Amino acid sequence: MAEVKDTVPAADAPSSEETEAAIPPSDDDTIDVVGKKEPEATQAPPAGPPAVKYPDPLRGAVLTVALLLAMFLVALDMSIITTAIPTITQRFRSLDQEGWYGSAFFLCLATFQAFWGKAYKFFPLKTAFLTAVGVFELGSLIAALAPNSPALIVGRAIQGVGGAGVTGGVYTILAFITRPKYLHAVFGVTSAVWSVSSVLGPILSGVFTQYVTWRWCFWVNLPIGGAASIILLLLLKTPPHSRVAHTTVNKIPTLFDFPGMVVLVGGMVCLLLALEDGGVKYPWHSRVPIGLLVGFGLLMILFALVEWKQGEGAMVVPRIIKRRTILVLALFNLTAQGSGFARVYNLPIFFQAGQGQSPSESGIRTLPTVLTTSIFSFVGSILLGKVGFYQPFLMLGAMFVTVGTGLIYTMGPDATAGQYIGYQVLAAIGSGLVIQLNVIVAQAITPRVDMSITLATVLFFQFIGGTVGVSAATNIMNNVIINTLKNESPNIPVADVLAAGSTGLSRAFSRKEDLDAVVHAYMNGIKAGWIWCIVLAGLAFLVSLGAEWKSVRPEDVKKRREQKAAAASASP
Repeated sequence: MAEVKDTVPAADAPSSEETEAAIPPSDDDTIDVVGKKEPEATQAPPAGPPAVKYPDPLRGAVLTVALLLAMFLVALDMSIITTAIPTITQRFRSLDQEGWYGSAFFLCLATFQAFWGKAYKFFPLKTAFLTAVGVFELGSLIAALAPNSPALIVGRAIQGVGGAGVTGGVYTILAFITRPKYLHAVFGVTSAVWSVSSVLGPILSGVFTQYVTWRWCFWVNLPIGGAASIILLLLLKTPPHSRVAHTTVNKIPTLFDFPGMVVLVGGMVCLLLALEDGGVKYPWHSRVPIGLLVGFGLLMILFALVEWKQGEGAMVVPRIIKRRTILVLALFNLTAQGSGFARVYNLPIFFQAGQGQSPSESGIRTLPTVLTTSIFSFVGSILLGKVGFYQPFLMLGAMFVTVGTGLIYTMGPDATAGQYIGYQVLAAIGSGLVIQLNVIVAQAITPRVDMSITLATVLFFQFIGGTVGVSAATNIMNNVIINTLKNESPNIPVADVLAAGSTGLSRAFSRKEDLDAVVHAYMNGIKAGWIWCIVLAGLAFLVSLGAEWKSVRPEDVKKRREQKAAAASASP
């Protein structure tokens, strides 16, 4: 049977590229598994590792810009739809489906991380990455042309599938084309781009919705993604040392954990449906939410069993997630990113519903989060490269997020600029310090043979955290709004409040008494959502206490690896 091999010829390494001696695996904790054989794939022939070749500085800079453009689009699409949702639901009369405009994207973004992680391990990086960008662009086109709500949801789901490949691919490619001494700085820039685009989303969404059309939230992806693809198509040469494993054509279907993906998606859909309808459409004690939550629990148990059975072929490879550092990073991501995503999603709602600002103005008022997160993500990446120990960053980041979000909780409709700017800055300092820590640490301690699937694992937990964090915060907010109105203002129809959305309260309720009551209910709901964010940030701090006190600087990792190898060779 023919072997699927990298087709890049020797000419792909022109004289303008700089070549170094092959670098051995850098994970002192996993050196003993580098040579293990995948049960469903054949590792690269043991004829010695290929030379490590890096692009010349100019080519490397252009490639990095193209990769960051692709990353920018995916991060943008995480939040760009938020301020457009009220307009979209009004256009499609789909209030009951609005939660899926974000959830469909996040769910696929999380569950397809492992799929693309395997693709980057067994297939050429260039081919796999351009395929991922193409899938993302297809989803953007479908969403932009969507004639109805189901079509928009399908487009968002396809965007998520492609976006999963783009996020993991950017980090994987950067790890292979960037010299180790520059990698912390490059990841710092990557995290800054991620931060800016994530919070720039609501601003652009407000501008598009207010002055053009909400469909431009998706049209904008096509020219930018196309430009990035052309640059990568012309300039990216698959690094010879990036092909860490090979497989045969007949084994390709067994490489991807489709049973695990199906079970996980089913379980997450049950949870998201419960969070969407529980207490809003159905009482929590009714059989629909209870049945969905029971289904979620059973499917998660089944998912764990499937992953254990699949072994090396699993979405979450057991031997990787069992490593203490990776497990801590995964759990920290699950909680810290859940808190962060929910906070960023709720801030525009506070400014619109609580302070009566327009979508574009509410986006502008989140700029302190954008700028601070961007600055401290870069600073944190550089400092980590100098200090080496990552646990202090986890602890400090979680503490800043907890304190900052706690102060945000105290804000009311009359919050001053000094308050909403200062409180955002405190929380964003924490987010910036940890936003890319999982990727930096994971790539630093992981051998090349496991690089893509390890990055996929930590990103999987990051996006699962974001998905559940936002959905739970929204459900908590809606439940409190409904209960407040029923108890304090029973004359105001709850359905009218939910249909108006955070941007249309002043238009839907002209009487000052009614508007004040609705704003009061919204503020109660928003504050309840902040409490959820605070709890998650506190849990992230507790998780950080379990991190290992080990330096991840390349020279320190290499030294420990050599000591371990010497000890192993000296033992009888």
